[in-house]
This record gives sequence, C-alpha cells and structure tokens, in this order.
Amino acid sequence: MMRKTLLLILLSSVFATMKAQTGNVLYDRIIRQTMLFPQEKAYISTDADSYQPGGRISFHVFVVNAMTHQEDSLSNYVYTELIDSNRVVMSRVRILRNESGFTGYIDIPVDAAKGHYLLRSYTRNMQNVEGYDCLKSIFVGGRARLLPSAENPSVKAKGVNSNNKLAIKRDKDFIKVSVLDMKDPVKTPLHLLGHCRSMPFYFGEISSQKPLLLHNDSLPDGVLSFILLDAGFNSLDEKLIFSQQGKDVCPVKIMLKPAGGQSADPIEGIITAPNLHKDELMNVVVRVSKATVDSPATHSNILSEFLLASDMAGNKEEPASVLSPEVADSLLQGGHWLRYDMPAVIRGICKRASKEKESSACIRGRVLQLIRNKGVEGASVNLISPNKGFFAVTTTDATGRFCFEGMDYPEGTQYVLNAFNKAGKPAVRLQLDEETFPPFTAQLPPYRWIKSNNTSDDDSLLYKKNGSILLKGVDIVSHRPTYASRSDAYARTADFSFGLRDIESIGATCLHELLRRVPGLTVEMDKCYVRSGATIHGRKPAAIAIDGTFMNEDFDLDNIQLSDVERVDVFKTGSTAIWGAIGGMGVISITTKKGGFEPKAMRKSNTKTFTTLGYQPSQPYTPTWQTPFWNPSLRGQSVRFSLPSTCRSGYRVIVEGMTTDGRIIFGEMTF
Repeated sequence: MMRKTLLLILLSSVFATMKAQTGNVLYDRIIRQTMLFPQEKAYISTDADSYQPGGRISFHVFVVNAMTHQEDSLSNYVYTELIDSNRVVMSRVRILRNESGFTGYIDIPVDAAKGHYLLRSYTRNMQNVEGYDCLKSIFVGGRARLLPSAENPSVKAKGVNSNNKLAIKRDKDFIKVSVLDMKDPVKTPLHLLGHCRSMPFYFGEISSQKPLLLHNDSLPDGVLSFILLDAGFNSLDEKLIFSQQGKDVCPVKIMLKPAGGQSADPIEGIITAPNLHKDELMNVVVRVSKATVDSPATHSNILSEFLLASDMAGNKEEPASVLSPEVADSLLQGGHWLRYDMPAVIRGICKRASKEKESSACIRGRVLQLIRNKGVEGASVNLISPNKGFFAVTTTDATGRFCFEGMDYPEGTQYVLNAFNKAGKPAVRLQLDEETFPPFTAQLPPYRWIKSNNTSDDDSLLYKKNGSILLKGVDIVSHRPTYASRSDAYARTADFSFGLRDIESIGATCLHELLRRVPGLTVEMDKCYVRSGATIHGRKPAAIAIDGTFMNEDFDLDNIQLSDVERVDVFKTGSTAIWGAIGGMGVISITTKKGGFEPKAMRKSNTKTFTTLGYQPSQPYTPTWQTPFWNPSLRGQSVRFSLPSTCRSGYRVIVEGMTTDGRIIFGEMTF
C-alpha cells in the first residue's frame, strides 16, 4: 500500500503542470493503467563475467518497478536459467525473496563446451509482456567482450516503425521535435506525447509550423518515446531517443585503506554516496575481482540494463559502451516502446495482466471423472510431504479444480496427492497443472573473443594462481558403462537425447519439464507434440515408447518418476522411420534404469507422486582466486567491507545496486 501511495504522489507531481495546461484526463488514464497492470524489470549481477567448466555462477537479481525503478514486493519468486548457444535451457533455479532480495547460484556442467552462455531472469509478472526478459552474457573457457546488438545482422528490431512523420534533432542544450509535411490528410489538431517508462514529461499540440524545443535539463533518464497523435489520439508516428542527464543515477565514492596501517593487515573498503537524499538508503552488490584486459564497459551493467536494454523490445542485452546519446539513438532507431500501448491508454483502453503475480508457491490441479472428462465437485484432495512432515486437505470447486497455496518449500521436496469423490471412493482421476516456462527464441547477443599475446593468459590458465606450477596435460580414458535396454539400438539415430548425467545435471522435476527443453517439441494437456506433427485429422501427439514397448495414446508420463529414468531419446524427423508407421508423428523413447516397464504396475489414477521446482536454499559465497570477495547484501547510507591483505594491487572493485528512491548505483575502481 505504501508503494502505491508513493507512486500516486510521484505521478501527481509529474502531471500537475501538464494537466493544468491540457485539461484532459490523461493523468487518470495512465494512473489507472499502471495500477491495473504494474510491471517489473530485472537485472542480474554476477560474481564474474568468465568462468571455467564446473565452476559456480553466483548472482543477485534486482527486481524493480518498471516505471519508478523502486524495488517493490510484487513478486516473491524470480526464475533464473542458464542457456547455451543453441538456446537450450541447461539449468533452472527458483529464488525466493529474503531479507537481502534474490540471491542464488547455478553450477556450470563439468563438460560444458567453451562458448557463449546466457543467464535469463524473469518473474511470472514479467511474462505478461513478451520480449523484456533480463539477459546476462556468461563466457565459459575464455574471455570475451559484448558487442552492441546493431552489430548482429540477424537481430531485427521489434515493431519496426515505417512511418516518417516526426523528426528529432539534437543540439548542444536542446532537442528539437518537428512534424514533417504529410501527404495523406489527417485529423487535426495534432498532439505530441513524450514519455519515459510511461511517465509523461510533455503533452500538447504540435504542428509543422510550430516545432517543439525541450531543454536537456528538463528530460528524464532512459529511453524517451515521442508519439505523434491525431485528433482522435491515434498514433501516427513514434520516435525513440536516449537521454542520460544523471537524474536517475546516484554516484558513489569508493575508498580503500589498510585497516591497521600495516602491509599484513586486511584492507578496509568504504562506499559512500555524497548526494543521498534524506532517509534514502543504498542496496548494493560489491564485487572485487582480478583486473583483466577487458574493460567493464565491454559488458552489460545495471546502467545499460535499467536505462536502455530493459526498455528495448526483443530481449536485448547491451554493453555499457553504448550509453551515449549518439550510439544509443542508433540502436533505438525505428523501434517502438511496447510495454504499454500508450495511444490506447490515452483513449481510455487499459490492459490487465493475464498472469497473476507470484506471492507464494501453489500446487493446482483438477479432479475428473474416470470415464468422462468432467470435473468432480466437492471431491476431497489430500496432500502429504513425507520428507517435510506436511499434511493438508482441500475440496474441489464446481469445475473440479483445487489449489494448495503457501507451498514455499525448498527444491527436492516430494509430495503425494490423493483424491476421493464425495462418497470417499477413489473412483476419480487426478490431474496436476504443470508449471510452464517461457521458451527462449531470441538471438544471443553478439560478442568477440579477447585474444592475448601473452601465453600465460591462455584460456586454459584463466584461474592459474600466481606462483603455481603448470604441469603437462594428462589424458584420462574411461569406458562409459552400458545398460541393457531394448531401446539402446535406436539411440544413435535420435535427434535429441538426454543421458543419465544430463538428467541429473538439469535437475528437472518430471518428464514433461525435461521434454520442454527439446527444440520443436511442445507439451499441451499432458501430451507431447512435434512441431510438424499434423495430419488431415488434425494434430496427433508423439508416440511414447518405454523400454522399446509402445504405450497407449492416453498414457500419462507422470506415471514414470524421473528418478527411475536412465535415458530419453526424441525422434522428430526422418529418423522415426525405424519405428514404423506408429512413429510417424515423432517418438519419445524412454529407457528406465531397471528395464522391463510394465503398465500393470502403474499407480492409481487418484494418486500422484511428484517433486516441484522448489526454491533454492541459500549458501554462503566461496571466494575464488578470480573473485576473492563478493557480497550481494550490503545496505545502508554507507557500507563497509574487508579484503584479505593479499588483494593489494591488480584488482577491480565494481559496485552495483539501487537506492530506496529508485536511483541506480554503479561505480568501479581499479587498484
């Protein structure tokens, strides 16, 4: 409630002058839209930019209101994924908000290839707007620099603007907005709306004879959208430019000195913000790592994310080097600001969020009749967690649906559900709502590997400590164990496969979640479909083969526990020919650890045993040679930290965070 009050006060001050000038209801409509559909932004701060296979990525996710940049309490969960260069999700964790925010980690597989990887973070609320996920590039096996998205010819701007009715020209102290001569007749008078993150800073009439001059000092920080409207408030043209006046940034000062004045004493660090407002606090992440040849400006940071990339549609990540009006304007050229449909909002058409905010974890599902696909009203559903000693009971509504709220338990928690009809009989079918996650279809940001002429800076020596001895390479050869199974003969021709090690490292909770990682395969209503799997009779699901035996079309994959699975092979294209006509729509071949799966041994239809994607328990940070210090939870008007005495030179301090007033903090110092 306090956040909403602050937002109303802020918007009231922004619109006071404008409302008096125009006398319209613009203020009320934008307030209504932001209250009906509050949006969020996210930024991932990591303990390093480059890693080695088998390393751990420690991260902190800042989640803020997309309009005010204030940290809010709208979402209590954030999801973070590790994505490889083929856009396959390698790992996914769920982070629960605690007193320091959202802090977690992801372990890189030991067999990860050298290359470009992505961290992607989002909340359920952020899924309401497509193309605004937070991305953070991670490089494994070497160092690289991020390039502006304009250098990737395969990346196209979302909502490219083909109109040319507005012109914006920059001067030293002003920007000039002009209306070009239009051949097609339009309804006049024309209006110009200028807004930043949906907060208008100008609204008024404009014409080709009367251009608009705005002083740079009057402009906010970030992506500015200028929308030309006709008399009916229909959009005629839109132009985006970048502004960085320093109003939304809080400068910090970093000081380092030996705690006791002796060379062997720890080094004390102090971070202050000289121009903090009254009662304004800092919430920062401090990273101290080895100073490398790559500049911090060649990577994305909290400034480039919150001021630029998070307001560019299309899942963009931009290096900090683009934060100048000239470069940023070229990236924004021809684009649209799409978080809200601002012309529609001005006309009074406001949109609600389709996905609810996630304040707690829920287990949902439906109880159905055995024969007819009809919900059972008043059915009793029991939930038991054996390893947590938890028990709960609920009843279904008129459609047979049920929900257990407040299921905030750590990952690995097992649950057992039982359903009974009103008479207490088990003659019902229990169906769970599986969690779905947005696919990643965007292009990876462009990058370039950093080559060094110094042989001691080779990729394989990324973590070689000073004074250590480099030994000759040793080749270790082992024989992979084989497992007898009737489907092994087919595995070599599969289009996509998950071995036992892959299944264990991914950490999926069920077969459906594992299969959603396969490109071109979708899971709908407990059925798996290959993208091209359609006949004259409509879409048909892929065939399911367990230990070489085909199951019936209504077979439920939830009948198989993922812990019992040794291998999963997916056949999508011409490779399905080896399975015969039944495999024409694709085949999912599942090999169990014991083999000889028998349908007779399937669990009862009114019982489900499953494991959800619980929250990741927090763990203390373990210093590395590359990053001897990383603290994601420093808060106050000034913050202090202590470094070991060995960190005296050749290191870089990076400070990222937010203030309670929504100002962005970034500072760095090399010593």
